[in-house]
Amino acid sequence: MKLPYGWLISLNKDSFNYQVPKDDPVAYSRWEFEQGRLVWERFFKGRVDIEGKDVLDLGCGPGGKTNYLATLKPRRVVGVDFLPELLNEAELAKNVLAPPTDRIRLEFVLSNASDLPFPENYFDIVTCSDAMEHFTDPATVVREAARVLKPGGIFALDFAQWGSYNGHHLGDFFKTWWAQVLWSEEDLRKAVVELADLEKRNFVDSAARGKIDDLVKRRLDHFNNCLNHLSISAFEKIISSRSEFKTLWRKKTSAHPALWPFIFIPGIRELAVERNVYIFVKQGDVSAE
Repeated sequence: MKLPYGWLISLNKDSFNYQVPKDDPVAYSRWEFEQGRLVWERFFKGRVDIEGKDVLDLGCGPGGKTNYLATLKPRRVVGVDFLPELLNEAELAKNVLAPPTDRIRLEFVLSNASDLPFPENYFDIVTCSDAMEHFTDPATVVREAARVLKPGGIFALDFAQWGSYNGHHLGDFFKTWWAQVLWSEEDLRKAVVELADLEKRNFVDSAARGKIDDLVKRRLDHFNNCLNHLSISAFEKIISSRSEFKTLWRKKTSAHPALWPFIFIPGIRELAVERNVYIFVKQGDVSAE
């Protein structure tokens, strides 16, 4: 049973405070770069050694996190995404964010993560940050990650499941946790438009109002087409089917300290967990390497 639509508007009508974006073509990549650094240092530093390795970054988007990986001195890091416009932003970010000594390590490739243009046993490390919840076919992506990894190679990833407090990815508009669980998806779409219309009353400048409309279009397109509703249990079922992967380390963080006891309970954990982090190793005979 879903909650009344009016409650969604009432709870969020004062939360969407639109800020006209700065004239910075790589602003989002800059934000991603910093987020990539924070996530890496919190979860992967000291556990995954990138220096001197060939690295593949799946679902790189506009390249901010891939740019950060280049600062860790890999031999090479390749970012992959299937949207040309995102790779155009990634290339621009590469020329802005990466110093020349790191830039030479970094490249971007247009490709679907479900059909990678690389041979078997090619990369030392595959990373995938905040992308698994966006792939149309996560199981095939995991299979491809296993295929291109060398025996003994590392698959390091993190993602937020659909049931996470902000799993709807509409945080610009909704500060109410679990909105995608408490209301229907159609209500969420309607509310985004209504909240944007309320916010536009605060702007007399037509250009700013137009940018709000553009934000709505981009966020709803993302919501409608770029989320696969992946659950923790579904992902762990996918991993359990890949006998070549052995779990080296895993961690689940809670959205709030009060939710921490629930992150270990099947079913309830879908709502309590904020981020899922995994490090897998591809098993195989590494003696011939």
